[in-house]
Amino acid sequence: MVAGAGLAGHEVVRRLLADPAFDGTITWHAGEPGHPYNRVLLTDLLAGRHAPKAIELPTLRDPRLTYETRQLRNIAGAEFDHLVLATGAEPVIPPVRGNAVALRTLADVRTILAELDGDFDGRMPGGARGGSGSGAGPAGRKNSESSRGGSSGMAQIGRGLLSGFGNRRHGGNRRVAVIGGGPLGVETACALASRGVRVELVHRGPHLLSRWLDAESGALLAGSLTEAGIVVHCDTDVSAATGIWPTADLVILACGVQPRVALARAAGLPIGAGILVDTSGRSLGDERIFAVGDCAETIGVGAAGGALAALDGARRAVAAIGGALVLPSLPAVSPLRLRLRTYDIPGADVAVLGRPRAEASIQFTDQRRRTRKVLALDGDVPVAAALVGDVTAAAALALAIARPTAPAPLSPAALLASPVLASPVLTSPLLTS
Repeated sequence: MVAGAGLAGHEVVRRLLADPAFDGTITWHAGEPGHPYNRVLLTDLLAGRHAPKAIELPTLRDPRLTYETRQLRNIAGAEFDHLVLATGAEPVIPPVRGNAVALRTLADVRTILAELDGDFDGRMPGGARGGSGSGAGPAGRKNSESSRGGSSGMAQIGRGLLSGFGNRRHGGNRRVAVIGGGPLGVETACALASRGVRVELVHRGPHLLSRWLDAESGALLAGSLTEAGIVVHCDTDVSAATGIWPTADLVILACGVQPRVALARAAGLPIGAGILVDTSGRSLGDERIFAVGDCAETIGVGAAGGALAALDGARRAVAAIGGALVLPSLPAVSPLRLRLRTYDIPGADVAVLGRPRAEASIQFTDQRRRTRKVLALDGDVPVAAALVGDVTAAAALALAIARPTAPAPLSPAALLASPVLASPVLTSPLLTS
């Protein structure tokens, strides 16, 4: 049994079905209606770059697979030999007023676009049309039970609360506030601004991307967003509790996420920041149960979020389920920690490699062009870098950080001027934010 249909859950099911030695059946509880999709690309829908069909994950077809759109409600009453929890993370929701919606699911995107554009039926700006993403789950034995609670609770609330806002303004006349200046908040603000929406970006931290960038880099990024028409406020704690609330037609919450562990906690499984597991992904409380992706916390490693960690966790869990005595070796870890999609907003490109906010050894700043390049060294070996406004050196830096034993340039500073190289480390949509 698999609970969750994001990247991690999809990868578990795909690998099990592809394993010639697997002779069992799979019940897959998606937790959302419609076809599994790549959550990382949701802001592409807001920007009008894709229709929902384009972000769907590959369809999995097999008579051994039963797909259910409803959530797994409890572990105690479920029958399984092995259970993989891939329940992901849930948005952090501050006290809100009525015109707020979180951004975490496709249902949330539909709520936002319906508010901006009228009834959203899959059409993108410019007339492109794609599938709605609903009713098209994996083509195994599909359970006919309708979804219950599969879409985001905030989207459900939002549809009701926003119904009174539909006649205010349309398109570029709408005013939207995005709460949260982390990767999702910045990407969301850029996506909306790129389609002509008036955007205000509010962050409680001292500067944008404060977990990823130093203050000077964050200030340069804020300057580029301001130049593009995005109003930026930092050091501002917005919530209904503080009494500070934007005067916008719509407020989008991008305040971070936390592992979704309620199902595991109810079953009495050990919980830390996430569901505690060993290096194979196996729960410390029940050897039949595994956790992978954003809901898991590996002992000695911690919670390793992101697409690469989710895919690798799925790979290791499937190997352990198959009885492997020696788990597959870890692949080379990409040093790319963050690569924002900023939708052609000038100067807003950001790439972070290695440990975020590492102490700078070499730094170049161009205030006029709003670019900043920071490189951290261990001796003469590059170990981390942060690029703002100009990320053309990111591929060369990624290779240098990933291969510390390879010959380095006589001057490590030369890496900051390197042209972009063709590299899957930078081109995969799975690796961003």
